[in-house]
Amino acid sequence: MANGPPTPPPTTDVEIQDEARMSDAAAPTSPFVESSDQPSEASSSIQPPPPPQSVQQQDSYQLIFPKIAELASQKQWLELIHVAEITEINAVNDRGMSRLYVIVPLILAYLIQNDIRIAKLVVERIPLEIRMNPLMRNLRSLTTAYSTGAYEQIFSKANTLLNVISQPDFQQPELAQVISIMIDSFLSSFRDRTFLLLSRAYTSLPLALAEMYFGLSANELLPVASRQGWEYDTSTQILKPASTIQPSLIIAPVASSLGNLQFVAQSVSQLEM
Repeated sequence: MANGPPTPPPTTDVEIQDEARMSDAAAPTSPFVESSDQPSEASSSIQPPPPPQSVQQQDSYQLIFPKIAELASQKQWLELIHVAEITEINAVNDRGMSRLYVIVPLILAYLIQNDIRIAKLVVERIPLEIRMNPLMRNLRSLTTAYSTGAYEQIFSKANTLLNVISQPDFQQPELAQVISIMIDSFLSSFRDRTFLLLSRAYTSLPLALAEMYFGLSANELLPVASRQGWEYDTSTQILKPASTIQPSLIIAPVASSLGNLQFVAQSVSQLEM
């Protein structure tokens, strides 16, 4: 079949308008073109970035505490005292509760070193608002009992202090761990000194009295006493302290009581001067 002649282009205004209408009707609509006035799904799901979280700044007490904790775990008490005292001198906010991170280990270190006078001075220089904190209040009570020779109260007050830091609402677990280590060392050193004092003061003493002196039951005390070289007579329930190199010049009171330990300690300290 022969093709007819080509259609001539539109020449009149009417033909041109008809051609334009036919072209618009035939133009396909792309399925990928979205209306510009509708927000895209990707853009609507974008959330603004969260505001930056503020970093809580630590003061000098909190910054030095990891070093104090390390020294406590190594039982380097003199170095701990040095670090804590330097921090105390240079610190600015000495009325904040964060001071407990330094002042509590410092006092306990002095007690472990048997430097009771300095431990008392440290307690006295603490502001009242910190001194009334339950932790500080119980540590002060322990220090007072030790400094006044109320030795029968040492173990009960130490246990009270440990009970304070073991409560669920105690907010410084890292400090509690250090305190636990230091209380254990303090009681151990206190028992060692008590063994020495009693060895110089007595040739024998009843088991019941020794239990009160050391804050231990018989089952706990006897193995410890044996390691100290003490002998135990099961028939009489009498402990015989190990003999000391330096003979004792102490005449102990006739009536044995817990109050006598202060007399013993004072007498031995005079012998050692």
